[in-house]
Amino acid sequence: MYVRVNTIFGSTDRVEAGITQIEGPNRAAVEATLGNRGLTTLVDREAAVIIAISYWDEPDRSSEAELTRARQNAVAATAGDLVAENYVRAHDERASTPEPGSTVRLVSMQITASRSAEALAYLRDEILPRFRATPGFHHAEVLVDDNVGRALLITTWQHEDHAAGSDAILDSLRTDALLAFTNTQTYTLVRDAEAIPLPVQA
Repeated sequence: MYVRVNTIFGSTDRVEAGITQIEGPNRAAVEATLGNRGLTTLVDREAAVIIAISYWDEPDRSSEAELTRARQNAVAATAGDLVAENYVRAHDERASTPEPGSTVRLVSMQITASRSAEALAYLRDEILPRFRATPGFHHAEVLVDDNVGRALLITTWQHEDHAAGSDAILDSLRTDALLAFTNTQTYTLVRDAEAIPLPVQA
């Protein structure tokens, strides 16, 4: 599954206008586009940052003209700037569908290119099961851009107190040679995509 992460850095007095635009006309446009597999929206109101994560069955679906206009309208609504990144979803671990207002941790990672498969297997087999066993866990996914050795680990929790459990797990891994955790950000879930899980690998 292909993933486009659109991050809008807006103005604090225009955040709600941006969310209204994304959750109204933009969501309708995205979900009506052939090949779309869902849209998740996150917000950090204090920092005036909105993230729209869309899921696709083909990498070029998210670049259609109507969606480009929709993104431009969201940027205009927030009086902000847009940064777009493209990934492939490598792993998906879902226990339940999170409610709006859930806490989301977005962790940036660097993966050594020569050990990418080993690092992703480690995340799948060792880390994601530990998240699933932690109270308050809803969902986790790993997004990868192999071209630059960059990845995102996105986890969703019932509350901030539950998300702290994921912090403790990752803190115990900081010295692991496979992965470098470079930055952690916290967001509030506006709406979850409920994207279809990846096929189970034999």
